[in-house]
Amino acid sequence: MRWIAFFALLIAMAAGLAWYGLQARWFTEPVWPYLHLAKSAVLVAIAALVTGLLGRLAAGIACGQLGWQRRLRERAGAEPDEPLREVTWAHWALVSMIWVAIPLALLEQWGLGAVSEQAIERLLNSGIRIGDIHLVPGQMLLGAVVFFALVTLFRWLAHRLETTWLARTPLDASLRESVATLFGYAAFVIAVLVGLAIGGVDLTKFAIIAGALGVGIGFGLQNIVNNFVSGLILLFERPIRTGDFIEVNGTEGYVRKVRIRATEIETLNRQHVIVPNSDLLSNHVTNWMLRDTYGRITVGVGVAYGSDTALVQRLLLQAAEEHPLVLGSDQNLAPKPLVWFSNFGDSSLDFELKCHVRDVTKRYLIASELRFAIDQAFRAHDVTIPFPQRDINLRASAQFDQLVAAIGQRLENNSTKS
Repeated sequence: MRWIAFFALLIAMAAGLAWYGLQARWFTEPVWPYLHLAKSAVLVAIAALVTGLLGRLAAGIACGQLGWQRRLRERAGAEPDEPLREVTWAHWALVSMIWVAIPLALLEQWGLGAVSEQAIERLLNSGIRIGDIHLVPGQMLLGAVVFFALVTLFRWLAHRLETTWLARTPLDASLRESVATLFGYAAFVIAVLVGLAIGGVDLTKFAIIAGALGVGIGFGLQNIVNNFVSGLILLFERPIRTGDFIEVNGTEGYVRKVRIRATEIETLNRQHVIVPNSDLLSNHVTNWMLRDTYGRITVGVGVAYGSDTALVQRLLLQAAEEHPLVLGSDQNLAPKPLVWFSNFGDSSLDFELKCHVRDVTKRYLIASELRFAIDQAFRAHDVTIPFPQRDINLRASAQFDQLVAAIGQRLENNSTKS
């Protein structure tokens, strides 16, 4: 409201100055230049005010500060923490148009209308020549505006395609996301080509750029092209999908986004790791959720020698069957839990409890809860979990025996004298 009130005050001041300027011209001519200067200052102030308002509006929409701004972001298909770049681009385009129009308006106001018309003609039609390059700023600005509008439109269409239109089909969520992602990249290329064509760029000259790009690919851009092609393969073949729990190069976590160049993985420590797509195709990748969420875990435990092994087996199976996330023998989804007598260890009899779980992403939690249950069961039935023990045998030499005898004789002589 303060900005609106200030804007209304400036308009009132400009109108008053114009009226008093007309009145003053009837009586005295020397006052007229000062009124021109005042009106020019008011015009610049209005432009600065509008620029500030556009900046605040763009920042609010880009971050989603107010309710209607958040709803606008949702309709545009922006993520909650993702800045809306189209708004930033549109903001700078509008600001550029304002501050290009302000000098032309000032020239017109100071009686230099011919100069202003020539500048407008050069900006919109004739343009500027730099050697063989012909630049028309008006066409370039129009091409930029069309590009921003098309990018915003295609972004909204991609969001609607994924969340609404494809949601009514039997396609799964990962395939819908792949289709929407490919549509977004293809639409972005179309927007770039249309914007360049409207901006006056001759697309036939892109053959030279393509040739230079081919040379660049041959020398230093192989990695980028490899990641790009790998991203296309991942989107079409879909061995890794959004939401899968994978492990690659020692990093494990959830796949949050498969992009055209890299894939975003969120670890269990909520760290976001950006993995190039070429690594996902050239290295061994463990996808725990490619077919389903079931998986098997192994919990190892050792008991003291002389323990009742049949009792140990029964207690381990009981701990597994009582856990709600472990698939038991009454379900046909996976094999029932089993206990392996794995080895005669140095200090213990080693057992392994192997069982299938409903959600393999919770395997660390389930394994920890099974260990708690096993410890309580062993304590209740007096089953001992030993700690490592070592027997040390000392072999004394003849010199060592003589030294011990001499020390003993010395101690005996001292006690006799005392």
